[in-house]
Amino acid sequence: MLARRGVAAHLPAAAGVAAVFLAWAAASLMAGSYLVPAPWTSLADTAVLLSRSFPWSQIAITLGRVVSGFCAGFAVGLIVGIAAGSRPELGAFFRPIVQFFQGMPPLLWAIPLVALMGIGHLPAITVIALITFPLVAVTTGEGMTTLPRIYGEMLAVFAPGFRPRLRELILPHLRPFLGASLKAGLVLAVKASVTAEYFGAADGIGFQIQSAYMSMRIRSLFAWAIVLILMILAFTFLLPRISLLLRPVRRLLDRAHALPPRPSAPVAAIRAVSTAVPSRIVLRGVGFSWHRTEALIEGVNLSVPAGRVAVITGDSGVGKTTLIKIAAGLLRPSAGSASAPSRLGFVFQDDRLLPWRTILDNAALPLLYAGHSRSEAHAIAGALLTEAGLGGAETRKPEELSGGMRKRAALARCFAGSPDAILMDEPFSGLHAEARRSLWAMVLRFLSLHPAPAIVVTHYPGELPPGPACRLYTLAGKPARLKGV
Repeated sequence: MLARRGVAAHLPAAAGVAAVFLAWAAASLMAGSYLVPAPWTSLADTAVLLSRSFPWSQIAITLGRVVSGFCAGFAVGLIVGIAAGSRPELGAFFRPIVQFFQGMPPLLWAIPLVALMGIGHLPAITVIALITFPLVAVTTGEGMTTLPRIYGEMLAVFAPGFRPRLRELILPHLRPFLGASLKAGLVLAVKASVTAEYFGAADGIGFQIQSAYMSMRIRSLFAWAIVLILMILAFTFLLPRISLLLRPVRRLLDRAHALPPRPSAPVAAIRAVSTAVPSRIVLRGVGFSWHRTEALIEGVNLSVPAGRVAVITGDSGVGKTTLIKIAAGLLRPSAGSASAPSRLGFVFQDDRLLPWRTILDNAALPLLYAGHSRSEAHAIAGALLTEAGLGGAETRKPEELSGGMRKRAALARCFAGSPDAILMDEPFSGLHAEARRSLWAMVLRFLSLHPAPAIVVTHYPGELPPGPACRLYTLAGKPARLKGV
């Protein structure tokens, strides 16, 4: 049964190949075998051609140019696509350049380019690069338009700078777009090699096609064309298999880094990165409005010293999330000023765990970009995950965890770098009361180990234990103002 299904699945492709050969044979009958050799004649000529050593040297030359030109075009297209997608002004600058090479027939600019550069390897490689670069730039630019903003905000807190953003967000997010560019771009590069070598080289498959065309050796022309088609089919067949072969390698690397030695207690993990730096969160006369509309927040003053927790509550939509993002430096206030330590811990409403990273890598993120070695960062993060009840789940991806487990992982990430200030925005929303109580107990336990100023936005202020360390505030009004309770 399975064998029959496998055969049936290949029938449409076989029918398509048969249709091509029938059309080719019909064209040969109508135009004559001198102008259009019969398919069986061309296949025989190709077999004879490939039985000699000289054609293989020409194939090797073309392959070298294709790979070199494609790599150059891919690198430039990747840089242009990322830059254009990151900054609107750069996008406006690069758009005409990309559209020129994308829309202009290569013959119109390839011939002048070869006239300037001369005949040889470099002009052929340059033509291939310029033909393939727009495809990569456009595909990468489209991928950048779908870049998840929520992960960008998370990285701005835990791993600021372009390098972490590129490594942890941009490149992993662009992986399917780059895969599509790789497949389509290499095929395009093989086709572009004909134009490049036709005008700018004295060897290679494109030059052999030119020589056969100029001397009217039609059978040789068709044989070399079939060689080119076979190259394209080889790339199309091999590229998916290469990615499949790389999967076991990636898994082995993940396992090699998954379970490093860790401290025996979370106290050791926190003290390992702890520094005695006095810290305070201060908001002075903060106001905020979206795009010069009516003010959302006005005249907010708040000072939270180390060891104190400001608990902010209020109706939905009043501006609590906006206020805590201003405190974190993720939003600029329209009026007033906000200051906080540079090393922050943040628990967002949604967990914002990178889906392509393991739980261990997510929790270790603040440490990996704070100068700690990978083994040390994993050791500290592993201890915190164990304390959070996620021991044994370090190698799992976020999609494999429940909502409560993801919240625990986000909490471990918040405290992994022993931050000098803590910000929590509805950190345990959507969880049942018992789970929230358990996680609040964990938060207070961590704060007792490393006292820091904290702002907590929550709809459940009664769940935090009363005492001098916690003070309750309400954000209310239109525009909203902060009032102590």
